[in-house]
Amino acid sequence: MKPPLLLHICCAPDMAWGIRVLKDTFDIRCFFCNPNICPDPEYHKRLDEAHKVSRIMEIPLEADNYHPEAWETAISGSEDTPEQGERCRKCFALRLDRSALYAKDKRIDSLGTVMSVSPHKKIHMINAVGHEAARHHGLEFKEFDLKKQDGFFKSVQLSKDLGIYRQDYCGCRLSLQEREQRAAMRANAIANGRDRQSMN
Repeated sequence: MKPPLLLHICCAPDMAWGIRVLKDTFDIRCFFCNPNICPDPEYHKRLDEAHKVSRIMEIPLEADNYHPEAWETAISGSEDTPEQGERCRKCFALRLDRSALYAKDKRIDSLGTVMSVSPHKKIHMINAVGHEAARHHGLEFKEFDLKKQDGFFKSVQLSKDLGIYRQDYCGCRLSLQEREQRAAMRANAIANGRDRQSMN
């Protein structure tokens, strides 16, 4: 009998790869907990895609209630910190604590997350926060480095194979603003390059 694992889900692409890697070792139950995702239509699109993966891979999925105001409260005071900094640590802490609470309620004694698929997240930060959340609720946190052995690139291919939507920003309003700023900078750079060529 495989040991039970409550697997925190951040998005469908990471969910699909995480299940592919872990399903032979653990009896997985997935929990979608992402009050950080903004705006509301984006949240529901990502949740719908997670349900799609759940059906395809025949792994149960439940979702936490969507309370973006809880995320705003959790990261208060860290809004000006960069991605991968303090605001992300607080975001991880909120989501993994909620996941640990759910696991405890369902009498599942091990917690993990698929967030380590992303090359944009610091795995040591995820693990530290995960252990803290698990200890707080009397659980064990399982560390998974799901981007090793080209895990991220394999997750991209798996998403294509399954027809899963892949988002182009982390999820929160701050990461969305940063994405838009990067796009504007690229557009300006291209425009400036064309201007220089026209002057030659």
